[in-house]
Amino acid sequence: MRKTLAWLIAALLLAACDPTSQPSPSPAPEVDFTKPGAASAMVARLMEQAGADRAVMVAIRARDVQVSVLDDGQPATWAYRDGKIAQVKQDLAYVDQASFDPADFDISDVGAMFRAAAGVCGSSVEQMLQIVDYSGGRVMMSVTTNPESRTVFFNADSSLLETLDFNTPRGVQQGLREVVGLLTDVYALGVSSTQGAWVEFPGTQQGVVVRRQRSARVPPITTNRAEQTDSPTFSAQAVDAAVIWTLVDSERGSADVPADADWEVRVEPGPPAVMRFTVGQARFATTLDGQPLANQ
Repeated sequence: MRKTLAWLIAALLLAACDPTSQPSPSPAPEVDFTKPGAASAMVARLMEQAGADRAVMVAIRARDVQVSVLDDGQPATWAYRDGKIAQVKQDLAYVDQASFDPADFDISDVGAMFRAAAGVCGSSVEQMLQIVDYSGGRVMMSVTTNPESRTVFFNADSSLLETLDFNTPRGVQQGLREVVGLLTDVYALGVSSTQGAWVEFPGTQQGVVVRRQRSARVPPITTNRAEQTDSPTFSAQAVDAAVIWTLVDSERGSADVPADADWEVRVEPGPPAVMRFTVGQARFATTLDGQPLANQ
C-alpha cells in the first residue's frame, strides 16, 4: 500500500513538472457586439491596429467585427475573431469605393439596429451590419441576414431609412430632394407613383450620363452610361414638388381618372422646360409653375 501511494505521489509530481501535461488555457470569453458600446469600441481598436482613420468597409456580427482600410491603394482587413485581433484575408475588390470615418456612423447600439431590422424584414437569422459605399459614393449602413431576406438600410444616425410613398406629397418631396441634392443643370428628371424619383445629369467625364434613382425602400442608386448628347439642360432647383403634387392630386378623382390611378411626370428642357404628366389615362403638359401648355 505504501509503495502504491509513493508511485502515485511521484506520478503526480512528474505530471506537475511536465509542461505538456498542464491544463489547456480556457478559451477567451465571447464578446457580444450587440451590447451597447461593444461594437463601436472594437471598431475603434481595429482602426487603431490598422493604423488608419478611414475605412472602405465595416462589418459587424454578434460575435465578430472586421474593418477594411486602404494600404498603399489596396484593401487590407483587420478582424476580431475567436478572441483575437489580427489581419485576415478578405476577398474585397477595391473599385474606387468611397472611404469614410467610422466614427461618423452611430453604431453605439448594434443590438437595437438588429431588432429594428428584424421588425422590418421579419428575420433575425445570422444578422450582419455593414457600412460601405452603397452606390455612387453614398455610404450607407445596412443589415442583412443569412439566408438572405430583405436588406434594411439605416442612416448615419442609426435611424431607419424612410420608406417613401410616392402617392403622398411627402414622398414626392423627399424623393426629389434625395436624387437632386445640390444638382443644378440636369437633362431630365421625373417621379412615378410606382417607380419613385429619378434624375439624369452630365457626368464629370465627357460623354457620360449619370442617372440617380430613389425607389420606395432603397437609397438612391447611381448608374453611368456612355452617351454622347447635345441635349440642353435646365435647373433642377426650379422644379417644385408641391406643384407636381397639386397637379396630380387635382387630376385624380376627376372624370375618367380614378382617385388611386397610377401617375408619372417627366420634366424635360425647353425652352421653356416642360412637365409632361400621365395620370391614369389622362395626359397633359405644363410649365414648371403649373401653367397648362397646349399642343405639347
